[in-house]
Amino acid sequence: MNQNTTPDNQTILLIDAFLQGTISDEQQQQLEQLLAADPEQRQLYIDYMQVHNGLASWANETLASEDWIPQPPTDDHPSPLNTTRFLLILGSSLIAATLLLSLAYYAGWNTRPDNLPFMADTAPENQSNEISTPQTDHIALLTQAVGVEWDTNRNLQAGAGLSAGWLKLKQGTIQVELISGASILIEGPAAVKLISPLKAFCQYGKVRASVPEQAHGFTMETSRLNVVDLGTEFTLSLDQSGSGQVQVIDGKVELHSPDSQTTQANIQSLTTGEGVQFDQRGTIDRLQKAMLPFIDSEELSQLVEQQQAQQFKRWQEQNTMLKADPSIIAYYDFEESSNWLRTLNNKSQQKPSSSTNGAIVGCQWTSGRWPQKGSLEFKRTSDRVRTHIPGEYQSLTFMAWVRIEGFDRWLSSLMLTDGYKPGNPHWQLSDKGEMILGVKTGPGKNYFSPVVLQPTDLGRWIFLVTVYDHQKQEVVHYLDGVAVSHHKIENPIPLVIGPAEIGNWRPQEHTGAHSIRSLNGRLDEFALFGRALPAEEILQLYQSGKPNS
Repeated sequence: MNQNTTPDNQTILLIDAFLQGTISDEQQQQLEQLLAADPEQRQLYIDYMQVHNGLASWANETLASEDWIPQPPTDDHPSPLNTTRFLLILGSSLIAATLLLSLAYYAGWNTRPDNLPFMADTAPENQSNEISTPQTDHIALLTQAVGVEWDTNRNLQAGAGLSAGWLKLKQGTIQVELISGASILIEGPAAVKLISPLKAFCQYGKVRASVPEQAHGFTMETSRLNVVDLGTEFTLSLDQSGSGQVQVIDGKVELHSPDSQTTQANIQSLTTGEGVQFDQRGTIDRLQKAMLPFIDSEELSQLVEQQQAQQFKRWQEQNTMLKADPSIIAYYDFEESSNWLRTLNNKSQQKPSSSTNGAIVGCQWTSGRWPQKGSLEFKRTSDRVRTHIPGEYQSLTFMAWVRIEGFDRWLSSLMLTDGYKPGNPHWQLSDKGEMILGVKTGPGKNYFSPVVLQPTDLGRWIFLVTVYDHQKQEVVHYLDGVAVSHHKIENPIPLVIGPAEIGNWRPQEHTGAHSIRSLNGRLDEFALFGRALPAEEILQLYQSGKPNS
């Protein structure tokens, strides 16, 4: 290359400007002159395009630029550089490069001059790692909970998987089953840390442990002593000062020193009926009188049944009010007179037409949030509910009680219109645990929440709401009655649903892997409101409908 030639990096900048559609007439002329005058610059151009072309072929195969797939949209720019025969010969490479640029925009690569990634909706900067990084190392299951008020950010419910970490209760009683087979009842106020399938630490609270032979050696640690169960059941009561009591209900336990100097000489054994009391100084004495009786599994189950009956009655009262809500377009409460029926009736007293009743395809009836409540189970890729929602709506609120059993594919449908035409909404979940509302506005716009669903949410009933508010020009996602993200609507348009599916998708014009969006889980309540529900009303719906008080 001679000394008068523009440096390689300037040529690349000109090529990038061309690919992005931002090249000026002066820059276009400069690029043409460089390519016509210098063979090294032409070779650089060809090499650059070949790399783009190869990657763009991969991008095209994965359909990353389809707007019916919920990815951040980008504008397509026509090619302005077409004045020389040399550039026409490279036309196919330019098209491929443009496809690659679209992929770069979709993937959030850094292509903007301000060096910020181009993303449709990024998670808030203060999103904690606990929320954004899923944990999958479950060592226990929360099987029952009664009257619980948690002293943590997350409101765990029965059915939630538990990783190692703290369980803190202000009040109430829970049952935790560890994968070793050990089962512990915890009565609040309490703070218990799960360490491993065979070990936990109690800072304070009341604990009743049942340990089968398979979990021999299960240990409940405290700051003063460690209780090693040799079978089969013991209780522990510990106050926040570190003083407490241990009593064996059945079988045998050993009391070990909490430090690493435990020897056979300082191990104390207790058998059925025996117990000790200890204080914050570490003094241990024989228990003079039996501890107050702790709740057992049978009593807890009875309390759970009573609580469920009360909560179901509260939901029934709310159900009556929802049916009469003049703004509700479609309300499916999954309470049908017979499980043989293959129609999911729209219970809204203002339903616009009988077409809004759902046709059940494949789904099987099963129990919902309570044993006496109905729900539909979506398991196979053919399972779905077909419906048709006529009309045009300035604002919409999507509401569902759903129990996710797993994310079998990238996208799981909550409600999707058959096609993806102007005004069509797509409400769905990603396998990362994001809530997504897609709205067809030109190239399509998708509003992603942060990652809000964790592995601990699988198998439990969750309350999902997404509001499309035309007046405020925003989309808001809610989980369990709490707003998790807000998104500005740049170009609000009326929403049109028409033929649609709950729990699946029947695309009219699209094929490929991403066209399969079947839900793996259960639904037992679904509603569409023709207005934007305020936050306080959404919280009230959650409080009245949650499975546990």
